Amino acid sequence: MGRTAPTAGRRPQGSIPQALQHALRARLERHVRTHWKDRCREVVVRFRGAFAYVDAFPLEPQFMFGVTPEERAQIEATPTHLCRLGYLGRADLWAFAFFKYSDEKYEPSFLPSGAPVGTPEEAFDCAAQVYLTD
Repeated sequence: MGRTAPTAGRRPQGSIPQALQHALRARLERHVRTHWKDRCREVVVRFRGAFAYVDAFPLEPQFMFGVTPEERAQIEATPTHLCRLGYLGRADLWAFAFFKYSDEKYEPSFLPSGAPVGTPEEAFDCAAQVYLTD
C-alpha cells in the first residue's frame, strides 16, 4: 500500500483553536527574536477562520529619504504583509500562501523545500527573505 503525506493537498478547514493561536503567535515572536532581530522589530499574527495572517514591522523601513515626518510615522505604523498560514489540524504543519503586493492577494505557494506545507518558521523565512531583506 502506498503512503501519502497526511496533509498534502488538503485545504484548511475549521477554526484555529484559541490555545493554538496563542502558541503560534509566541512561536513566531520567538523565531523573529532569534533569527530576524536585525531586520524585524515586531511580528503580528491575525486570525480568521482556518487562517493565520502573518505581518511584520521592518526594523528600519526602506525608502525613507525625502518623506515628511508625518509620512514617516504612517510608514512606520503600517505592517508589511508576508504570508497566510492555513490550519491543517496540526501545530507543526501549515499550508503556505505568499502575499503578492501586485494584486494584494494571498497566492498558495511552495516553500523552498518544494512543499506547499511546512512549519510556521519556514513560511515566515520564505516570505521575509523577499520583503524584509535589502
